[in-house]
Amino acid sequence: MATLRDDGAPISKQNFCGSDLSHADLSDREFDHCDFSGCSFRGADLQRSTFRHCQFNDSSSQTPADFSQAQLREAGFFNCNLTVVEFCKCTGYDLVFEHCQMQGADLSKSDFRLPIGATELASLNMRHCNFSFGTLANNYLVGCTLSDSRLLEACFDYCDLSNANLTGSELHNIHGDQLVLAGADLRGATFNNIDPRRIDLTGVHLEPEQLPALLEPLGVVLHLDQT
Repeated sequence: MATLRDDGAPISKQNFCGSDLSHADLSDREFDHCDFSGCSFRGADLQRSTFRHCQFNDSSSQTPADFSQAQLREAGFFNCNLTVVEFCKCTGYDLVFEHCQMQGADLSKSDFRLPIGATELASLNMRHCNFSFGTLANNYLVGCTLSDSRLLEACFDYCDLSNANLTGSELHNIHGDQLVLAGADLRGATFNNIDPRRIDLTGVHLEPEQLPALLEPLGVVLHLDQT
């Protein structure tokens, strides 16, 4: 099993499977093609670190990594396998996921905010990911980006996604108790159960062809002008 170098140099093609990295200082590090299956990052400081083409879930042992309560501000995961990985209660302003497999990942009860005076900014960037069956429950995600991603049956209970960018994403059969989508950009997204009676859609951005799916829960049949 590999050991972490202290010189801060990029680390490539190393096996850290099952390592206990809880509360470790791993900030400003670069990892490429490394295997972290079964690793514990609980409470670790991973601020500004990047992971590229890394494995966090060994399908043979079915043991995922655990980032619960980790510091992930400005961290980035690119082309990684994060299937059913735990991120519960992490801190992650400007956290980035791109082209990642994240089916069943848990990002619930996390903090993606940056207080500035009386204003709270939030930043989470998830692009071109498969987050089907994942959960972002109980999060403040105002203005965040969840674009061009598969979000099938994802859980957004008690989420505020006001002004969020959800363009091009698949949102079929999502769970959204107390979900807020006011001002969100849904252009190019597909969905089947976003119910205007239960979800705040004030000022939401849509394209005309998306209206039938939005009105279907109301029993309204919309006939768009075909001429």
